[in-house]
Amino acid sequence: MSYRRIVHLIDDTAMGGVTRALDNFSDPRLKALGHHEVADIRAGLPKASGPDDIAVIHFTANWRKLPLLANIRFRGRFSRVILIEHTYTDGFERFCVLNQARFRSMLRQAYRFADTIIAVSQDQGRWMQEAHLAHAAKVEVIGQARNVGELMNLPLIQRSTGPLRIGAFGRFHEQKGFDLLIKAMSRISPDTAHLHLAGDGPQMAALTELASGLDHVQIDEAFASPKAFLDSVDVVAIPSRWEAFGLVGSEARAAGRPIIAADVDGLRQQIADHSYAHRVSDIYDLQRAIEHAAADPFIQNRGLRARAHVDDEYDQMIDAWTGLLSEDAQALSA
Repeated sequence: MSYRRIVHLIDDTAMGGVTRALDNFSDPRLKALGHHEVADIRAGLPKASGPDDIAVIHFTANWRKLPLLANIRFRGRFSRVILIEHTYTDGFERFCVLNQARFRSMLRQAYRFADTIIAVSQDQGRWMQEAHLAHAAKVEVIGQARNVGELMNLPLIQRSTGPLRIGAFGRFHEQKGFDLLIKAMSRISPDTAHLHLAGDGPQMAALTELASGLDHVQIDEAFASPKAFLDSVDVVAIPSRWEAFGLVGSEARAAGRPIIAADVDGLRQQIADHSYAHRVSDIYDLQRAIEHAAADPFIQNRGLRARAHVDDEYDQMIDAWTGLLSEDAQALSA
């Protein structure tokens, strides 16, 4: 038995980690379990058309959306409701939340409307359990990934002399910590490292102003594919203040580029002996990590190990989703 429809509910069509994650559900192994479709809840609430339809919620919960979540649960008539937590983490709570008790109360209510809560990293799953946000039996950890086959064949780093070429890309938002990265670069000699930053978002003007006068910092608009960008850099910086997972890290590692990453949330899962970790929101420790990478004679070996670690992440994710959806199908047919 397979699902007639698997409806993915979103409320933002802008490019980003969520919409890129949606591409994974076009994998033939998941399409074999049913017809996947994406529905923007701003156009109205879709309902199940059959007894075995399920809803997968990708949008971020808040107090205003609790009635919507209740409608999906009780009026949508879906046999199963799965909520993927793309946003909230321990790091988010520490940086953004003023009233922890109120925030956690909202999440507990939101999570009650779902049958399964997907944590996208081990760290996020631990936070959910320690904060008692949902019953342990409802929480599944399925890491994010993407099919990075086109990046696995990029040439490894060929670096001997000259400044370290740092790449960073993503949404220009406070979350991503690109302001911290530029401030760290202002403390680093142009002979040590150059930064190429690509993206778009609400902090574009602020980041451009912050980089003014720094000849070793270049800011460009977002690109459609990271392949050419990754081929032009030696390492990728991910200085996020919070990050549920961080698909940029997967892409960088697949390209054989070590990451300079904040030790926070889902990024911890990607930090290993092939990475350069720094304390979250710490400009001076970020500077240290950059200088470490620039002076590292074994950076190419780190890139090779980074690529080896990412090799099977996509298949592991697809297998986990296949198992989850197959279990649901078996339960419905029992």
